[in-house]
Amino acid sequence: MRIVRSNETKTCVDGSLLKEFVLDEPLTPGFLIFLQAFGTVKEYPHMKRPYFSFEQEHFLSIKGFSGDTSIEVRYKKEGIGLTGDYFHLLLYYFREGDPGKAKMLGIAGSIREKMKVRLPPEDKERVP
Repeated sequence: MRIVRSNETKTCVDGSLLKEFVLDEPLTPGFLIFLQAFGTVKEYPHMKRPYFSFEQEHFLSIKGFSGDTSIEVRYKKEGIGLTGDYFHLLLYYFREGDPGKAKMLGIAGSIREKMKVRLPPEDKERVP
């Protein structure tokens, strides 16, 4: 999967950045399984359209419908600047399967270390 275009970008009241992307192919259940290695995936398959959400603390959250090509990505305020390409990397390394998952875990660890340097002392303890 890759991003075809970005439809909308908003800065939210809490300082997070919301972007709506259109992908070249629909989101698959396999991508949601891939995301489970990096955060919490919640699926609601019983809704009229199978909705899901993904949360990676301090990084981003993703919301959308399984089988749809539109997706909403919210970049957390504390990670903006470090996580701007993170969603693109998730899509890229998803294609590689388990080797890509290992590379993404390494990238996430590196970003967390950089966050610990940038965040105020009270927030550093919250970054795992």
